[in-house]
Amino acid sequence: MNTTLEQTAPPELVRLRRRIEALPKELRDELEPMADQAIEDAIYRGRVLGLAKEAIAQFRLDVAAMKFDLEATRRERDALKRWV
Repeated sequence: MNTTLEQTAPPELVRLRRRIEALPKELRDELEPMADQAIEDAIYRGRVLGLAKEAIAQFRLDVAAMKFDLEATRRERDALKRWV
């Protein structure tokens, strides 16, 4: 099994894959593709989740900046109203 996959895959799937490697060839040939697909799917979902978390964090930062800009604009408007 690829060491990169071992580092990024969920540990329980890595353990499952190692147990499958110890099985007789006919069982191993049947189960390895399914285990490999489960590992790839788990890694993909992890990446997607990471991207979603980053996007949410950026969105929150953008909203905070917009709120700040809105409040600054309101203060400027109110100051202009008092001046005029």
